[in-house]
Amino acid sequence: MPTEDPQRSPRADRRRARTRAAILDAAELVFTRDGYDGARIESIAEKADVSVGSIYVHFGGKRDVYLHVVERSLQLFAEYMAASEDPALTPLQRVLAGGDAYLRFHLDHPGAFDFLAMPTGAGSAKSAEIEARIRDRVGELLERFAAQIDAAIEAGQARPVDSMRLTRYLWGAWNGVIALRHQPEGLRVSDEEIQETLELARWLLREGLASAALRDEKGEVGERIPLPRISRPGAG
Repeated sequence: MPTEDPQRSPRADRRRARTRAAILDAAELVFTRDGYDGARIESIAEKADVSVGSIYVHFGGKRDVYLHVVERSLQLFAEYMAASEDPALTPLQRVLAGGDAYLRFHLDHPGAFDFLAMPTGAGSAKSAEIEARIRDRVGELLERFAAQIDAAIEAGQARPVDSMRLTRYLWGAWNGVIALRHQPEGLRVSDEEIQETLELARWLLREGLASAALRDEKGEVGERIPLPRISRPGAG
């Protein structure tokens, strides 16, 4: 009777998964603290309480570890964006809830957006597959948000606009506001200022995108379409 391969046993798989998770948790902290260029594999290994060799067994090096951290952050961000697609909201509110999802994700995970902006140097064959998955995942998120805009247009709640162009503009604008936290003194903004700025952006989006049917005699939307809030995924 053949014996079970210990390298492929469920117990071994769980052990590998725990080790990989510990390495990624540690890497997220080190990359956030030191940046990509300043992060060292030895620092990640020390914080994860594993050997340097263990990191190379599970990953192909610093860039590979970094890209897996980015991919994990994108998956978490996707969960926040999915929460904004609440069927209890009107089609236009789902678009506005996407802005709240950006804000909630930033406040709950303030370092996560940084990973997308960190320079990482030249690519490698080993990391190409992960990079492709990240590009595809970002593309899917943009397409899903554009589909929410299209649904609001079809429902007669939003002006007819090019949904993908608006999506790209909002993606860049929201990320740009969050990036202000890294500006030098005098230009840097606090999390409270980021929150207030993104709240203003949501108000402007509502007032600018809403169709004529949702406006009062002054041409304003106001509380006819309240700005929605979303909860942290898994909360409550």
